[in-house]
Amino acid sequence: MKWIKIIIAGLLATLSMDLVSGPLAFIIGSAPTNIHPAGAFLYNLGIESTLLAMVLHYCYGTLWAFVFVYAFNKDISVKRGVQLAIVLWIFMMLVYSPIIGWGFFGVGNAELLNNTHPLFLRSTIGYLFITFSVHFVYGTTLGFLCTWFFKSNSDKQLM
Repeated sequence: MKWIKIIIAGLLATLSMDLVSGPLAFIIGSAPTNIHPAGAFLYNLGIESTLLAMVLHYCYGTLWAFVFVYAFNKDISVKRGVQLAIVLWIFMMLVYSPIIGWGFFGVGNAELLNNTHPLFLRSTIGYLFITFSVHFVYGTTLGFLCTWFFKSNSDKQLM
């Protein structure tokens, strides 16, 4: 039963990222990228599939939910969820983003591409803002759900 709760928490936390990305893009005027980062990763592998990109994105979010629960076992909290999210964001900026072609922290040549190119990056600042914000939401949601799922009532009252 524990693994089912972890999967649910991972899927819902990942969904929360997707739900806030639209309003955040509206706040800054437009999405900073033409394609979801998971889609950009697949695009670089020669695979153009929005469905597969979303499956990859949700699997990745669920995998990190398992890591979160088993790494912090007795110390699950919203604070720990946010800490994990910050580590994941830094990993994205230092490893994933350069692999995609968007450069370290979104600083690269992707802004020089044609604005219709899938890997075009509109704004480094917008990219940093949205990616950090959605990771923060992921960590907060994951921490909250896992606290709710796995902490006893007496532990919850101490938080």
